Amino acid sequence: QIGFITQGDLSSLGISDMVSVYLPHSYAFSGMHYIVPKENIKPLNISGPVAMKYIVSGGVSGFTEQQ
Repeated sequence: QIGFITQGDLSSLGISDMVSVYLPHSYAFSGMHYIVPKENIKPLNISGPVAMKYIVSGGVSGFTEQQ
């Protein structure tokens, strides 16, 4: 799944080595929120808008940046 890290430091909640991640749904502006271990995160070399377009389109748009 492709998601967005919404908080990289949860120490204010007493949580260490975890990040807050939002996973949007396709075709809707809703999604799920998870707190996951940092080692489970693999950063992608794409911009946020390209990632969101890919997710909302159900993968149809591909990963190309607009010119």
